[in-house]
Amino acid sequence: MRSLEGKVAVVTGAASGIGLGMTEAFASRGMKVVMADVEEAALASEAERLARANFEVAPERVDVASLESVERLADAAERRFGPVHVVCNNAGVSGGGGGRPIWEQAQSEWDWVMGVNFRGVVNGLRVFTPRMLAHGQEGHIVNTSSILGLTTGPGSIYGVSKHAVARLTEGLYHDLAAAGADIGVTLLCPGMIATNIITSGRNRPAEAGRDAGAEDPARRAALAAMDARFKAEGMAPREVGERVAEAIAERRFYVLTHPENMEGVRRRFDDIAALRDPSPPRSLIGS
Repeated sequence: MRSLEGKVAVVTGAASGIGLGMTEAFASRGMKVVMADVEEAALASEAERLARANFEVAPERVDVASLESVERLADAAERRFGPVHVVCNNAGVSGGGGGRPIWEQAQSEWDWVMGVNFRGVVNGLRVFTPRMLAHGQEGHIVNTSSILGLTTGPGSIYGVSKHAVARLTEGLYHDLAAAGADIGVTLLCPGMIATNIITSGRNRPAEAGRDAGAEDPARRAALAAMDARFKAEGMAPREVGERVAEAIAERRFYVLTHPENMEGVRRRFDDIAALRDPSPPRSLIGS
């Protein structure tokens, strides 16, 4: 996009982490940002903070796993600011791992993690893309995957969901090109970022049921240690937001936050090219 100033953005998962970092980066460039999140109290607090700093932001509670909720979000965004130019399908949750093999994951876990991480992106595309095509102005769509969406490793629903987002976004790129649309596409694949992703169980809906490993002291300790590591060593979310804003301006498809993670990507694709079994994964932490 030639300029972000005065344009309208919708960011899901905007109450914290990467979504908040993108919101801050966009707002600092003069964009009007609709901040969408399921965590209502945090959303209201951050939106109020940014509004006090004279940024044009509007909070909207949304459950991205619900198509109807995303449709209401789009309606609210257009009522408040007009046509939407940038959509960031960023909301995500961790889950579906905990050391359990893929075949032992409960159906409720599949429904929750895939519902937010994958279906949430699908819903964002189904709702916003036709509206962006209809208004005909230049635009951009950002889908948040993970470095774990480009690499191999033990079975986890999170990893499966992020691979799905990567392939979905590649398909979106080709479909928009075939349509001659003036809409750029970015696939964001973060590494370790200082977010609250490890504690996303705080937003676990009742219908997802109880996390089967939640009462395991060893697992609780491991999650606490990982959360502390993310907060201490992870990249600042605002830095990710700045990189996304730059990618939009340059119409760049891939954004990987940590260059060293490319080794795992190359290893996977080398395995595919050589028709050999997947290589053992090395230590790699995704968004």
